Amino acid sequence: MPEHFDIPEKIWLPISGESRVNLHPKTPQTLADCDVVSLPLKFQAKVPGRYLCQIVLRSLRDVRVHLVECMVHGVGTDGELEMVTPALQSVTQDIPLINQTLQDWKLHGVIEGKDFHGPSVIYVRAGERMGYPLMFRPISQCTTLGRLVLQNETDGTEHIFGLKGIGTKPLALDHVVIDCQVRQITQKVLMVPNYTQTRLRCKVVSDMSMISGPPALDIKPGHTVPYPISILPWKRGTHTGVISFVGEDGKQQQPQNDNTGEKADGEQVLQLSREASCTLSDSSSLGHFKALAYEVWFSLEVNCSPAPPVSVISVECTVQNSVTVEIPVTNPTKETLRLDVCLLGDDLSGERHLVVSPEESILYQAKFAPAVTGRKTASVIFQSDAVGEFWYELELIADRPLPTTLPECRCELGKWTREFISLVNPTDETLELETFNSNTRNFSVEIDPKRPLIVAPHSTTRVPVQFHPSALGKANHTAWITFKCPQLQEWNFYMSGIGLFPGLMEPLSISTCVGSHSSVIVPFRNPTDDSVLVDVLLTETVVPYRRNCVKYHRWSLFVVNIFTFNFTEMSMISGILLTPKAKLDIPVIFAPDSMKLCKAWVIVHMVKQNGRSWKYNPHDHLAADLRRIVRLHNVAIKSIRWVYPINGIPEAAFSSSSPAVIRCQARSRIEDRVEVLLTGCVPGLSSLAVTRDQTEEIYLLLPERISVLLMTQPSRPATADEFLYEIQFESDDARAQLEPSVALSLLGKERDAQTGIVTLIFNIIFAPYKPLRCSAVLAVQCATGGVWKFPILLSSTEPKVDDVINIEATGLNKASMVGFRLTSQTRYPESFTAYFVPGSGQEFEVLPRSGELLPIGSAGTLITISFTPTMYSKRHRATLVIQTADMQWTYEVNGVPPRYTPPSPGTSAAVSSGPVRTVSVQQRNFVRENLQLRTTAASSPIKGQPLTIRSK
Repeated sequence: MPEHFDIPEKIWLPISGESRVNLHPKTPQTLADCDVVSLPLKFQAKVPGRYLCQIVLRSLRDVRVHLVECMVHGVGTDGELEMVTPALQSVTQDIPLINQTLQDWKLHGVIEGKDFHGPSVIYVRAGERMGYPLMFRPISQCTTLGRLVLQNETDGTEHIFGLKGIGTKPLALDHVVIDCQVRQITQKVLMVPNYTQTRLRCKVVSDMSMISGPPALDIKPGHTVPYPISILPWKRGTHTGVISFVGEDGKQQQPQNDNTGEKADGEQVLQLSREASCTLSDSSSLGHFKALAYEVWFSLEVNCSPAPPVSVISVECTVQNSVTVEIPVTNPTKETLRLDVCLLGDDLSGERHLVVSPEESILYQAKFAPAVTGRKTASVIFQSDAVGEFWYELELIADRPLPTTLPECRCELGKWTREFISLVNPTDETLELETFNSNTRNFSVEIDPKRPLIVAPHSTTRVPVQFHPSALGKANHTAWITFKCPQLQEWNFYMSGIGLFPGLMEPLSISTCVGSHSSVIVPFRNPTDDSVLVDVLLTETVVPYRRNCVKYHRWSLFVVNIFTFNFTEMSMISGILLTPKAKLDIPVIFAPDSMKLCKAWVIVHMVKQNGRSWKYNPHDHLAADLRRIVRLHNVAIKSIRWVYPINGIPEAAFSSSSPAVIRCQARSRIEDRVEVLLTGCVPGLSSLAVTRDQTEEIYLLLPERISVLLMTQPSRPATADEFLYEIQFESDDARAQLEPSVALSLLGKERDAQTGIVTLIFNIIFAPYKPLRCSAVLAVQCATGGVWKFPILLSSTEPKVDDVINIEATGLNKASMVGFRLTSQTRYPESFTAYFVPGSGQEFEVLPRSGELLPIGSAGTLITISFTPTMYSKRHRATLVIQTADMQWTYEVNGVPPRYTPPSPGTSAAVSSGPVRTVSVQQRNFVRENLQLRTTAASSPIKGQPLTIRSK
């Protein structure tokens, strides 16, 4: 290793005195001083080890060789190790030893410090790596300091390691599971070891009051002794705890699962570690050891099964109902007894605490409300620290739910009514129900028969059921609606209904132009289960019922001939045979000859084909409370009739002239007057008075004992000068788009006395928000019933641009951007789309193209426009449109070439796109514009009215 040694290149040796001539002999002292020369040698090593070197001295007459061996030892320690493990547990750390020399190593391990262990000799072969296993195994909570010295016998070096060991709280020696029964003693033996070299007397501590045993235990060194324990539980369940054995020479210990004890033990270990915080290399700290008391402990799990019950009580109840269970509880002591009550059972409920006075007996009430059928077992447990635990076993039997009777349905014959069945699911399970109907002729359940009915947990589902009577009175109008599922088995609902005499059917309306005709179909269905003969009649008045009406089979005696309504060509209008449930379509033609509302009634008269009568009991018509008082006898019904009101609305011929055009620019407002002429057969002044809401008589074909029902409403005169008007749109979408933008009001009306033509003057306010074009109809209806329709065209052109945005280019093929913020016109966010109209330059781009505009009053949504020119020789222009459901903004965007700056000597300019430049754009202030209006807008409920008060 010559690199670690340094000597001079040449040295001079003097001539020995013995070889000189004519010299006097010298003494040994003189010889030593004159004939010896010192060779300066410099040695420098960076790491500890053994260093060998040969020094060769050569001259013309001599060669000398000197062998130099240097041993280098390290200063201080090679490292510090801290090892932490629970008491009575071991942890091992391998210290790496790398032999990079060509000789095998033999190392001696010298360990100083308690509870550290390792081999005394270890061999490391040349060029190999090996670990020295150092183990730390404390027998108690402690902190100990030590040192490991590895002496290399081969090269004489030493490696020193500082050691610090911390023993924390010991782990449980074992987890002991004990099975026992309430109020019975169970024995168990624990084996307790002594790992120390001294005799120990351990104090026994436990946090479980049901555990008992000797208070102390003596253990010889290195021995394991049995410790018997007795377990006497007072309540059921799984109880956990610990039992500790602590040497009496140590500090008082608390049970292991006590939070206060754990905190105290942790503070003690921390204090031990602080006391041993001195430098490990300090020789005065070697052998430092401080520990807490010796301790071992076991974790206990006691599974306590209940004692036999006081008694077994059988309880039976139907699902969806509840029953109360009474349990006697007696306090035999002379002190107040407080009991905790535990109910084991999903369907049980009751008080959780019970107080019993001294020497008193009371009844504890538990409620059983089953939700699922079946048989199960439940428990009512009473627990107290004074008397322990006693309990009662309940045999719970849940039967299928009782049938539910729903209110009686009442419906006219030929119509239907809907009732609902409420299915309540109070359980945590999902009910999948199959539906069964015993009477599909009169009752129909409105669900999908191919899929099960799902009732979610803790929810209520309403099932609609339609009732179609097939006879008068009760007849066979009964049904069982059954729902089946595994949880409830069967859930039955009983439904019944009464068929009432038919009254007026729903009115039908038909409209056509004067001089033309139109038709409508009156649908009729035989609701009974008998084959019947039907007579169809058309009349303008319904003749009041008389006693002998039921004897007539030719109803034409009561029909007034009319010409406005008529039947189409039918094979017959009397004596039509209809089988049960068969249908008959009755076509009626309306051909008005004047602009007057026409009314008629289609009467369907039905009798049995075999000539028999229908059995009917008027008692069924009475309310439930009157049925108990009034008694009526059965009657025979020969015939039944249905009356269909028909309203004929005449219309004037649709004008073929050009429609009135209302046109303005979008986001502006225009008012225009439209005059319409109501031509046709308009009544004169002498016949203008008509009766509105005339008295209508509804006659039911009832027996002699039942009176005729008259529906009379107060009437008031109305004139033909009264008109109703509205704007009719082509579709619902057009209505939703235009209705807020259009307002219509009647300004005046004039009548020509000679011709009877009425002129109406309307004021139309049109205020569109965006460009559109839509056709509509102005419909006018006279109080006498006539309808006139006039076409109008609503059109709005492109609005003026809201602002002009100029974007200065930064260079060819380089994007320059500007941004502005925009808000919606409401307090809520609105969806928008942004686009450039066709013909705009391709150099422009807008982001985002769609999104939401923030509500008014906020900072607004950022809209960014980028401009990337490819040439400067043309004009760059685009039109940006931002559109919402109700609004539209338009901006003119211009691309401007960059400003030319003449170059100056010694300067250079760098061109970059830079950040987004923010500009402000004009956004219309609709509040300010509304303040300038003189009349109300289209969206106002009082359209077109003045906003200023005029003084008279």
